[in-house]
Amino acid sequence: MAPSEGSYDLWCLRLRQRRTQVAPISHKAGTDRVLALFKKYEQMKSHQDVPRFVVVITLLLGCYDLLRGVMHTIFLHYSALHIAGLDLSTATASDQLRLLGAFGISNFETGIALILMGLYAQRLALAMLGVIPLLYLLGYFAIKSNIAGYEHSQANWGGAMPLMVYMSISVITFLLGMRSISNGNN
Repeated sequence: MAPSEGSYDLWCLRLRQRRTQVAPISHKAGTDRVLALFKKYEQMKSHQDVPRFVVVITLLLGCYDLLRGVMHTIFLHYSALHIAGLDLSTATASDQLRLLGAFGISNFETGIALILMGLYAQRLALAMLGVIPLLYLLGYFAIKSNIAGYEHSQANWGGAMPLMVYMSISVITFLLGMRSISNGNN
């Protein structure tokens, strides 16, 4: 007995027929597709347009950020007293240490992110070398406007000069990297 039009049995029969009617992909076509995917992956992986010096600087800055993270968290008390020059004899000492430690956690995040970008996403690493200084600049002006009207800080902030060097290296590397890409040099 033949299945009636619109029935479930007819639907199953047509589905089975379609499965058997589909021509298998030839070995050549399948191989071409796989090779095309590998080529695309290799192009994404190689990032040939990003100069090698950008990768090296990104990795070095990532390692430096990890060091900053260690100083802001593991050696927090030492850094607060001897580098930042904070006065920890006040009632706000624990608040100061907590904020300095929180900054250290973000240094760990930035350091690991820069190292991973340097290894696996060089184009993104180049972009971040331009973005990070802009974010610090935005933060600087935001902090400056929010502390207006309060007493001037007596802290030494010994890490400010190395941070300026870090920012300068980031900006210079970003600009030279972009110039190198636009000129087609690696």
